Amino acid sequence: MIQLDIESWALNRAHHIVLNEGLNLAKAAQDLDRQRSRSLVYELRKVIAAAILEAHAASFAGGAPQSLKSDS
Repeated sequence: MIQLDIESWALNRAHHIVLNEGLNLAKAAQDLDRQRSRSLVYELRKVIAAAILEAHAASFAGGAPQSLKSDS
């Protein structure tokens, strides 16, 4: 059951990241806005790294990621 919860969390988190940061980056690239694109690439990296760290920490704690717990 925990595995399914983590998988659901990962899918929801990835969906959220792609919809928000990914869409913003695509729009900046379409507008040929290099400065904004660079800034958004940095933000995208930061959000992905935070999600990976959260999932990694939860795997050592033996539970679900914190954001999954707060969503319930």
